[in-house]
Amino acid sequence: MLRKCLLSAGHSLKASFPYSRILGSRGAKGLPSSRAYGSLPIGGYESESVRPKLFIPGPVEFSPEVLQAAGSGARAHTDTTLIEDFGRSIELVRKVFLSSSAQPFILSGSGVLGWDVVACNLLRRGDRVLQVNSGFFSTRFEDAYKQYGMEVTSVAPKVVGARPLHEEVEKELKGAKQSSRPYKIISITGVDTSTGVLADLKALCELTRSVSPDTLIVVDAVCSAAGEELRMDEWGIDFVLTGSQKAIGVPPGLCVMICSQQALERIPDKAAIPNYFANLRSWMPIMESYEKRKPSYFATPAVNLVGALRVGLEQLLETPGGMDGYFDAHRRTKDRVHKKLSSAGLQLLTESSQVSSNLLSCIRYPQGKAAGDILPPMKERGWIIAAGLHPACAGEYFRVGHMGYSVTKRPEWIDKLTDDLVEIACSK
Repeated sequence: MLRKCLLSAGHSLKASFPYSRILGSRGAKGLPSSRAYGSLPIGGYESESVRPKLFIPGPVEFSPEVLQAAGSGARAHTDTTLIEDFGRSIELVRKVFLSSSAQPFILSGSGVLGWDVVACNLLRRGDRVLQVNSGFFSTRFEDAYKQYGMEVTSVAPKVVGARPLHEEVEKELKGAKQSSRPYKIISITGVDTSTGVLADLKALCELTRSVSPDTLIVVDAVCSAAGEELRMDEWGIDFVLTGSQKAIGVPPGLCVMICSQQALERIPDKAAIPNYFANLRSWMPIMESYEKRKPSYFATPAVNLVGALRVGLEQLLETPGGMDGYFDAHRRTKDRVHKKLSSAGLQLLTESSQVSSNLLSCIRYPQGKAAGDILPPMKERGWIIAAGLHPACAGEYFRVGHMGYSVTKRPEWIDKLTDDLVEIACSK
């Protein structure tokens, strides 16, 4: 299955991108030998101009300034510059998620680490969780809850690419409250990376607060943070988790989270939390110390990535209009992309453009075409896009990410990619 996915994404042994552009002697399976890599840029391409650009749902293209920060020299986790970068990043996370009082946590790890953090800090074995399920990653979050012994109820649409019905969510919340066993958490996937479905987050928050006000609202924002509208304080969100590598615009390796004061009060003592590394009681004093610009230690942070995070957050907040401007830039980009796709007769996996993410388009293969007809030719032209992922229909569609640096600073890339995609997909 893995080999099939890699082949469909253009990562075959007979790679479609012109490897004549890769310099150096050849090692096994046609790849540059380890000796050749010694004199080449990372990745093996002779220059940035010939490296195919990354337009999968994440990681994405990063700004030169972020990459420079990520590639800076080594420094200790007690270095004053690292302490400043960490403290400033904590402050910036609040601004990005539009909160004045919530507590950010920045940990080494992928966004999936956030699932463990939620399950072991905010819940106890046997607690009830309501999952608003919009795709494969919603189901994986359910699996994480079950791993910790939670009782999970899933509200999912009947058709892949649709939103779960809010009426069903309301029914579950009301029924649980009336049974005197209310849900401790409602878990919402902001955008499911497998389907591109965008949750109506504001409406779900209003619904939850009116029907079951004591239920904590948790948002998996791995594929939505920063690029999709999220107003933590205004909408009453209790916990948001994400990774660094999507619209935040920083290389993978950081799990970025933010927790409301209401949720913090529900976290038990350190000894009662069934996880060592993901224990927020251990990390809370670390985050507080860094924000006060004081050294502290629990586990060594990803020092280079923390520096890159500060730069990435500063850059997105410098967008004209701030966060509202950043949200709007992604909305406009989606509208532009979807207009071109529609004009060419290409169809979305999502039931409409309205319920589709502003950061990700899931596009059905034209009749008679499959992954091998589109993804390798796109890589030949310098664009890496992703195959479908949802188990029910993975071979029926492909995915194109449009977020972050490519949206705000290199929109011409997205225009050219879309032109090439239409030409390749619609060719006879």
